[in-house]
Amino acid sequence: MTSIRRRTATLVALSMTVLLVIGGVVLVVVLRRAMTAQFDEALVARAAALQSLTRFDGTKVEIDFAGEAMPRYARRTNAEFFVLWVRDAGGWRVVERSESLSDGDWPSPVLRDAAEGTRDTTLPDGGLGRAVLIGFVAPRERDEEGDHRGEAPTGTGGASPTASASSAPVVRLLVALPRDPLDRALSVIGWCIAGVGGALALACIAAARWAVSRGLVPLGDLSRRVQSLGPDTLGTRLDPTDLPAELRPIAEQLSGLLARLEEAFEREKRFSAAASHELRTPIAELRMLLEVAASQPRTSAEWSRTAGTALDVLFRAQSLCETLLRLSRAAADHALPDAQARAEVGLVLAAQAARFLSMHGGDARLLRVERDDESAARVDETTLTSIVGNLIDNALRHGSASPDDPVVVRARSEAGFVRIEIRNPAPALTANDLSHLFEPFWRKDASRHDQSGFGLGLAVARTLARASGGDVTARRDEPSTLVIQLTLPAAP
Repeated sequence: MTSIRRRTATLVALSMTVLLVIGGVVLVVVLRRAMTAQFDEALVARAAALQSLTRFDGTKVEIDFAGEAMPRYARRTNAEFFVLWVRDAGGWRVVERSESLSDGDWPSPVLRDAAEGTRDTTLPDGGLGRAVLIGFVAPRERDEEGDHRGEAPTGTGGASPTASASSAPVVRLLVALPRDPLDRALSVIGWCIAGVGGALALACIAAARWAVSRGLVPLGDLSRRVQSLGPDTLGTRLDPTDLPAELRPIAEQLSGLLARLEEAFEREKRFSAAASHELRTPIAELRMLLEVAASQPRTSAEWSRTAGTALDVLFRAQSLCETLLRLSRAAADHALPDAQARAEVGLVLAAQAARFLSMHGGDARLLRVERDDESAARVDETTLTSIVGNLIDNALRHGSASPDDPVVVRARSEAGFVRIEIRNPAPALTANDLSHLFEPFWRKDASRHDQSGFGLGLAVARTLARASGGDVTARRDEPSTLVIQLTLPAAP
């Protein structure tokens, strides 16, 4: 994938180039129209000047035009043209024309009948030009005393058949100029705009690359700081105060991720150290038994006792390995629970209560179960048995239950969930201990608590509960009661 720097610079440069092209095109169009309008104004001014020289003396229309006074209408190169027509019975008749017209009339007879105004045209010499066509009534010529000048009899040469002494004829005047000066000026302006636009486009590309590079400097700095992180620097935090506003959330999220990773690494280190310690104890005990037994001759009875003790040690090591394996499998299993799974909560609670009471002395007064016989959880029965068994065993083993203050197990259904609360007296447990309850191998002080377990019961229970779509939480009720709450989805 293209880098952000290159892609952003390309997009900025393309956007600015497109804007320059659009601006250049608009500028060319506006200038073309403005210069054409200015050219047309000059053309109309020439036509107005010729119109002012046109007179009707009562018998004929004439134009007081002197070629030497207006040489542009007489030259052969870059010539300007005009034609004056008068309407008569046969249509339009040429009254006057410029010397630049050698054939006596405008080469395009269609133009004389066209609508008045300016337009592009082809000049008699074949070049392109602009022409203006105007129509007007020739004004009557008056003498100094204001009378009509010279009333010639009708039918004389040059008289219009439709003209009379009392009415002036309608005339049309065509003036045409070459477009070459206008086209050259427009071409120069167009090339100048194109050249300046191209130079600006190249400058925009360079400016965009520089601006994007400068703008991405904080991102590069953040990238280098992140690349320097590793397992040994998880305690590092990214300071967002010197970063742009867009990068601050990223730095804050990365710092949070580093904190979680550091916590997870520390937890795994403690777990590995505790697991190694727990496994080292039975292995060392087993080695000591075998070394002592092999150090001197022993009878069959003595070997039998040694073998029994060794089997107990191996059984404990096997139990620890199986518990660790189950904990690992439960943590790796993130699949949703089976929609058809169903476990009767009341039956499981009754069975597990009876089982662990027998394991802890058999005094029924140490445990009281308050259950709803109709509640059912959407969980595999074996999984629920393991979770509940670990929780009850933990309460009886590490709590301070007595006949007067027993462990209380309550189960109820509410809002699509089954909630099981296990309350046991725990006067030695502090509020700070709650954060460590679900850590594998965590135990309180050895002088005050039973150390026969591995410290994995609550960790296994929470992991299995979460893998089943539920959770296990702990809280401390005053004055000295620990409440473990198991929440699981209810079965339909």
